[in-house]
Parts: sequence; structure tokens; C-alpha cells
Amino acid sequence: MSCSQNKTSDDRVEINKKLIPEQNFMTLKFEAEGKPCVALINNRYIDFKEKSSFPMSLFITVNTLDKNKDGHPLEKEIEIFNKLQTDILSDLSKELGTYCYVGTTTMPGYRDILLYIAPDDRLKASDILTKIKDKNIRIDSISFEEDPEWDAVASFYEAISVKN
Repeated sequence: MSCSQNKTSDDRVEINKKLIPEQNFMTLKFEAEGKPCVALINNRYIDFKEKSSFPMSLFITVNTLDKNKDGHPLEKEIEIFNKLQTDILSDLSKELGTYCYVGTTTMPGYRDILLYIAPDDRLKASDILTKIKDKNIRIDSISFEEDPEWDAVASFYEAISVKN
């Protein structure tokens, strides 16, 4: 999975295309604390064979400030979250290269961005996200955990498989 410094970025893109399948997102609805929740999950990782290359979960919790009675974001808040998420993913892409973007969940009062990374990228990801967090009051937490089997998101992929 490592790339020599002698390889061009085109070589890395070709490796990534072979390693990571094309993405397509599915919406899953569920309940937590008696309130509706939504997960937008990238189904490219159903039966993903390269989990061992990305055994570390990286979950970013973003507080919802302007919300409805169920704790879900209002339109303005959705726009703010989408921009923040785009900035986060863009900054991570520049520094990490390959990672797995599993999707997002919308829960009462917060949203999570769900990713899996290589352990060697943890420090770079932490540095990037700490800088972003320092500038954005909505980011509540950034958590890294060893999860080589992707157990934290397994129920989403089971639900997608049943839905299909």
C-alpha cells in the first residue's frame, strides 16, 4: 500500500482505483433515544476486502446548533455542515491520500463523519483536524479507535445488504 517517492501521483491514483471501489451512498433511517436518525452510508465498502489496510476508525462529531424538535439540523445548519465536511475531507485528502469515507449519521443534536484510515496516518489526521477544530465551535470531538473488522459500522452494512 505504501508508495515510493519515485512514483508519480498518477501511479497512486491508479493504485487507489484498484484498491477502493467507486462510491455510491444509501440512506438508512433508524431511531435513537426515541427520535428519528439518518445515516448516509457509502455502499462501496460492502464486502470490502482491504479493511486491513484501513484498520483505524476516525469519527468526527459535529454539534448541531440550529435544530428542529428532533434535534436535526435546519437548512442553514445543513449548509454549514456540508461545507465543513467538504473542507475536512479535502484537507485529509491532501495530506493522507487514501482513506475510506464511510458516510455520516444525523443524530439528535449532532452529526458524525465516519472514516477509516491507515494507522500511519493518525498523527497527520489528528494535526489537520485539531487545526480545523480550533477554528470551528461545532466540532465536538475527534476519536480514533483500532477497529480492524470495522465493527463500529458493521450494522450499517448489514442493513444495506438487507435493503438491497
